[in-house]
Amino acid sequence: MHVIRIHKVINRLISILRLIGIWSYGDKPVKERIIKWVYCSYYILFVVALTLGAISSKTKDEAIFTAEIAIKVAVLTVKFFVLIWKQKKIQIMINRIGVLSIRHEESFTFCNEKLERFMKLAVVFLISLFICSVFAGVVIPFLGSERNLIFEIAFPWDFKNNDVAFLVAIVFVATETFLTNLPIIFSVIIWYLMFSCFLRYKVLAADLRNMGRIVEQETASKSDKEMHKIFLRDLEMSIVSHKHLRGLIDEFGSFSANLFFLQFCISGICICTSTYCMAINMSENLVERFVYMYSFIYNISELFMITYLGNDIKLSSNRLSYSLFESPWIDQPLSTNKCVIIFGEFLKQPHVLLIGKLYPLTLETFNKILNSAYSMFNILNE
Repeated sequence: MHVIRIHKVINRLISILRLIGIWSYGDKPVKERIIKWVYCSYYILFVVALTLGAISSKTKDEAIFTAEIAIKVAVLTVKFFVLIWKQKKIQIMINRIGVLSIRHEESFTFCNEKLERFMKLAVVFLISLFICSVFAGVVIPFLGSERNLIFEIAFPWDFKNNDVAFLVAIVFVATETFLTNLPIIFSVIIWYLMFSCFLRYKVLAADLRNMGRIVEQETASKSDKEMHKIFLRDLEMSIVSHKHLRGLIDEFGSFSANLFFLQFCISGICICTSTYCMAINMSENLVERFVYMYSFIYNISELFMITYLGNDIKLSSNRLSYSLFESPWIDQPLSTNKCVIIFGEFLKQPHVLLIGKLYPLTLETFNKILNSAYSMFNILNE
């Protein structure tokens, strides 16, 4: 039996969350609760500042861009609150989904390679996110001859004509930008859980194919009756594993459904406004174009990742029936064959995560949202 434990990158992210007080150890509940409330209150100020900044913008393009950022930050605020106040639930899911017990060597090697590639992609995403955050919050305000922040926010002091106010505004935007990284880190944790669910279906498929199969040296010493018992035992274990896996994924789906639904609702708007800013705003300011491009790529990538991974879960669960009939089931007794056929009919139903009991978490939904964003762009361009 092989075991894949929680990946070291996820463990480091958890350590960071505990280090800065977002997640607690539970030994000082009052102090930890106060720190969490301070984080929540301070981050809400960012949404308020962006919203008022969008309202007070002087041009249509600035208003659209700032409004898009405000909407996105509002969604990230919800994720931020879930990350803070649902710590125990998230940790339970990480421990239950992220730890895989694997019986076969080839499945263990396959899962290890896939997981390492996925986590390398996640690390690249996080590093690029950190670099962009530092650039946006700290570097951009000092570029150019005028005192401008990356966002058009409402600020109580005139930072364009006062050095102290300008430094305070930079600190505010930089810290808020840093806090914005935390719900995005939570998104990476969600991707990791979804990818682990996909791997679990791959492991189950390998177990189904290898039912009743043992090493050749042991096969020679086993009678047909003993081999039938081994197959039946493996079949029973696979049925139990499948039931447990569906329950585990359904539990994850019920936890994340509201977050995904909110993501679906605003993704089309954010993609539309980002495209509008890049296509219509012909400003020669390279910083503005960088911000537009970053916003567009982020909106597309986050939506694509959850729909792509949800689609992988669907496809891997849909192939289980094929894996079942690749096993030596035809050589088993009639009673066992009946169980295999019944189980095979049940496996023909793919496991689809439904968001809002209406939208399947698949690439088809991703295409629909892109089409809706394109339609809104045409309306906005008129």
